[in-house]
Amino acid sequence: MSTPNRRGFLALAGLGLLSACTTAPVSRKGAGTAEAVDKLAQLLPKHIPYAGVTPDVNTPVSIGFTKYPDTLVKAITEVPGKGSSFTAMTPLWGPPPPTPNAYNDAVNKALGATVKLNIVDGNSYGDKLAPMLAAGNVPEITAVPGWILQTLSDFDRTIDKLFTDLGPYLSGDKSAAYPMLANISEEAWAFGVFNGKLMSVPHPGMSPVKVTYYRQDILAKLGAQPWKTADELFELARKITDPKKKRWAFGGIQQEIERAFRAPRDWRLDGGKLVHRYETKEYADAVAFQRKIYEAELVHPTIVSQGITAPAGKELFEAGQAVIAEDGFGAWHEAVQRQATINPEFAMAPIYWTADGGAPFGWYQEPAWMYLFLRKDLPKEKVEEILRILNWFGSPIGTEEYHLWRYGVEGTHYTQKAGEFPVYTKKGQQEAQPPTFFFLSSQLEPDSEYYPGYLKESGEYKLNWYNSREKYPFEGIRKQDPSKLAAAQQPTEDKVKDIVKGRRPLTDLAQVVEEWKTAGGEEARAFFMKVLKDNGRV
Repeated sequence: MSTPNRRGFLALAGLGLLSACTTAPVSRKGAGTAEAVDKLAQLLPKHIPYAGVTPDVNTPVSIGFTKYPDTLVKAITEVPGKGSSFTAMTPLWGPPPPTPNAYNDAVNKALGATVKLNIVDGNSYGDKLAPMLAAGNVPEITAVPGWILQTLSDFDRTIDKLFTDLGPYLSGDKSAAYPMLANISEEAWAFGVFNGKLMSVPHPGMSPVKVTYYRQDILAKLGAQPWKTADELFELARKITDPKKKRWAFGGIQQEIERAFRAPRDWRLDGGKLVHRYETKEYADAVAFQRKIYEAELVHPTIVSQGITAPAGKELFEAGQAVIAEDGFGAWHEAVQRQATINPEFAMAPIYWTADGGAPFGWYQEPAWMYLFLRKDLPKEKVEEILRILNWFGSPIGTEEYHLWRYGVEGTHYTQKAGEFPVYTKKGQQEAQPPTFFFLSSQLEPDSEYYPGYLKESGEYKLNWYNSREKYPFEGIRKQDPSKLAAAQQPTEDKVKDIVKGRRPLTDLAQVVEEWKTAGGEEARAFFMKVLKDNGRV
């Protein structure tokens, strides 16, 4: 798996997020950690659903309005700030907005405080965060994406030294003082617990790791129909591929093939024993299928040479040079919007397929993907002020507060017609559209009606995925991989890539798996089996 790029990031977040991404290789030390949800109930803030707005779509994984609310609700009646100034370190995938700017000024005015954003390039966020944590030099608010937690050296020990225990402020009935934070599910709050203490405010959100997309318009021109099985996909790919027309069937599709062949996300409990994805027949079958499509030269040459995360991947798909590809959930509406004025015939769709054509099958995702930590030396009144500010940012769509931090000032940052979603002005695109303050919000990010029918289609897809996820042995347990396992992952993936691309024989896969076991796989199995036993799972 790979870290998100600037375009794919919000897809992970639930704009289309995800916490299963990993960065590698890593040099993190440690034997691994785990926290079980069912043992943490007394630490969690009481869940009090916010009833101030009623979205048209409201499921565990989707929220949104097909028509923008005519009347916005004022969710926060008192100004949250007391005139203080705070710094928040947050990632951003893309160029940061110019500063100072009118958007920041408007949000800070509403807050009654100044939140200065220390924006760091998301692609190197972990590289910047690690030495900062090691030096103990953290701002008042630090945002940490879930996938970066896996790469941080001794984070489970560092956290107690640097950050505030939020339990005395939020646990149990205390959450009522912060109604927007109380609106976060207890399932998500549980993933904010570290070392037996409530140490962070989680940002909830779940979406599939990847989605398979195909070009509807191109299949229609070829007189072809979407596939139902891997065999049908292969035959369709042969029909699609025509190098003379600069058209190949596939862009990157590795993770979706593994899922479709029903390989587990990472671990599966089989007969009381933990079995890793690499060790399953399903994974071996997925690797063999990938080898097959590469040997048949059905994958775009750029993907062959640069890899599945080639920067040109999106462009190849939108240009019709790669007809089938995987991407994050948000890539769907982003591509449709980009192509609306470029190629009016452009049409794409997701397909939730399985290799055998049977029942749908998906991977479990944690209920939170981002965590906000407050510096440990803050006095009580400053912690409470920051929590009130985060409570303000947690106001959901349909509220005045959400509208301001999302869109800025009307006339300056956006224009809006009655019943329609706001449209950013040029100044708004520069200042308000980059998701800066977004990282301080703590609600399920809403989907929008990017085009007629999108909200319904995307909501149904995500709900289908949510309801068909494989039972995960660590559901409700936030875990950090032992360092050897984390360090072994990328070398193993590179070896498998050599097999897929024909640089090593397919029969080498068994040897690669044995090398993975020796490099850390067996040690990790023992560690995680103990976690399951300690929590009554086996």
